[in-house]
Amino acid sequence: MDRLLRLFRKERSIVLSLTSLGLTPSQAVDLLTHPAIGAAQTDKSVVDGLFDASDRPEEGGVIVWWNDMEKDKK
Repeated sequence: MDRLLRLFRKERSIVLSLTSLGLTPSQAVDLLTHPAIGAAQTDKSVVDGLFDASDRPEEGGVIVWWNDMEKDKK
């Protein structure tokens, strides 16, 4: 049940973010439920190498440092 509530809160947050950009709530939901969005979420290669580096209270952890991508030799 707790996971479901977290999922609803996350979805609400995304809808609120989209509506703050000018979309109506209906448009935001249509965008989130679009088949292309669903396909992108199930395709693991799309998000390979991407990391959520945010510091959200529910996720914990704080970013300590970032690599300087312009100077990093790797």
